[in-house]
Amino acid sequence: MDYFTLKKYIIEVYKYCNVQSFPIDCFDLLKKYGYMVLTYDELKNISSELYELCSSYSEDAMSHKDYKIAAYNSSQPYTRIRFSLMHELAHIVVEKAIGRNLTEGEADFFASNILAPRMAIHYSKCRNTSDVSRFFGMSKEAAEYAYENYISWYKFIQRNNNRMTTLDRAMYYHFYDDTHKKFVYCRKECRHCGQEFVNSEWRICEKCKRIAEIRGNMYDSNDADMKMLNKWIYNMSKKQGIL
Repeated sequence: MDYFTLKKYIIEVYKYCNVQSFPIDCFDLLKKYGYMVLTYDELKNISSELYELCSSYSEDAMSHKDYKIAAYNSSQPYTRIRFSLMHELAHIVVEKAIGRNLTEGEADFFASNILAPRMAIHYSKCRNTSDVSRFFGMSKEAAEYAYENYISWYKFIQRNNNRMTTLDRAMYYHFYDDTHKKFVYCRKECRHCGQEFVNSEWRICEKCKRIAEIRGNMYDSNDADMKMLNKWIYNMSKKQGIL
């Protein structure tokens, strides 16, 4: 299959499920398509026959279209579970649309790009595999492929005088926010003031970071809540190399 076509279905999933932020909620996406998401152990308690079918077919995950069940092996690393579930979503969504089975490579391509679309990697300013892994919730192996593929995608854009394809434009405008006037790849609620802020790995907004004066004296405030916030920011800043 043309990989551009797979990207088209990814954008359709984003629209149907109202995906507005990364990392995506893989469980929620499957549920929005009417699937019950279970661990293999939970499936075993419901139907030993289905459990034997799923576990013998894959050590990672499997979906059953008749029963509308997506099951996964909870003993696998969480990042691998996320990838496996999106692999199954490819079989569920794309196969229904095109009327044929996907190859495993096609389903893997879908999973990689829905977890970390190359445009989102670009706007989030990921500098390497580790950045992609941390920000998009992917294994090191999956993140390495995604980042290398992003480099190829970006070179293609440059060769075409920075002109986006039709699908790239559709991706851009889906995540473009009129209020913030930019491509928004991440939305969070500030843990301190409760306001929404965008495009940051922090869990507090810029205003609260300035109030805490992360580059000044971290412990001057007599307010207990501000002291706790200051200490948290200080530790996070050191961890991320900001201080």
